[in-house]
Amino acid sequence: MSKALVPVLKYGFANNDDRASYLKKESFKKALEGVTCRFPDEKEEEKRYERVDAYKALLQSERNAIANSTLVQEQVWKTAIEGAEPFKCMRMVVPIINVNSYSTRFVKGETGTYANEVAEGAKIEIDTQEYSKVDIAITKYGVRPLITNELLEDGLFPVIELEIRKAGARMENKLNRVVLNALINGTTANSTPIGNTISPNGPHIAVADLARAIGEVKKDNYLPDILVTHPTAEAWLFQDSNIAYAAYMGSATPLVSGNFPRLLGLTPYTCTATDGSSPTWDDTTAASDVTAFIISKNDCGVLTMRRDMTIEQYDDPIHDLVGIALTQRYGADVLQANAGCMIYHK
Repeated sequence: MSKALVPVLKYGFANNDDRASYLKKESFKKALEGVTCRFPDEKEEEKRYERVDAYKALLQSERNAIANSTLVQEQVWKTAIEGAEPFKCMRMVVPIINVNSYSTRFVKGETGTYANEVAEGAKIEIDTQEYSKVDIAITKYGVRPLITNELLEDGLFPVIELEIRKAGARMENKLNRVVLNALINGTTANSTPIGNTISPNGPHIAVADLARAIGEVKKDNYLPDILVTHPTAEAWLFQDSNIAYAAYMGSATPLVSGNFPRLLGLTPYTCTATDGSSPTWDDTTAASDVTAFIISKNDCGVLTMRRDMTIEQYDDPIHDLVGIALTQRYGADVLQANAGCMIYHK
């Protein structure tokens, strides 16, 4: 966890006398323990930027260390990443492909085909697949945290830290929404969502329904390994006797930690995002709403990442933090619709 942002901001806005007192405080030194930044080598004519210990850089150059180094920028970025961390879900569910273009084309072949029987010495016939394509466009997403000059003037640096964390969380939630919407609703370019669907046998989702969903996917020659649940579905599964009663046999992990172990070979995730303003991923009792889905991670969908979370418009953060903007560029879509199965609400 980054603990250096607030102390660094306080130091940056302090006068020279206060800066000297900050450097003498053990709490300030401890906050910067292990923190490094890029700082220009004053001895070099070209001023090459080298990574140095942040506290030593401040000791050596009280006046210029903040303005000339990357200390504040890096701490802002780390704080935004920490805000996003608790909400990471869908980037763990599908493969992330790093791309270098505004659009990426995936070529798909057939599934579930078999080799031909060949007699000894006979000619092996050429067997070609029928191919189709999916083009995934890259879209830019961004957020600008509400950091006013008044916050800076009043020294409300913990509030600034909270705003930056919130911005990181919003960025990750948007990524979750984009991937989730592609999987359960399809996209504008590719209207095909996850192909297999089932409804619970009982009044709500249960472990038995996961077993049925696994069977649906395996019938299409895919091996599912990921389970994603809506928070309501997660709550129902925690109440399932197959999980609750496991505590009586020495496996109390779900009840103690609040985290599922692997269920029927599936790695579980819970997605708190919604797929849109009129969500299909919802906690109502509508039969058309989706409560969970299972997929084969390597087959069903993909996230094409042109650029992960970065900070833009960062000219002088000490004097104008209002200029911070977090942006990402990525796209997502379904590649093999039958490599997954959606479970509806009852």
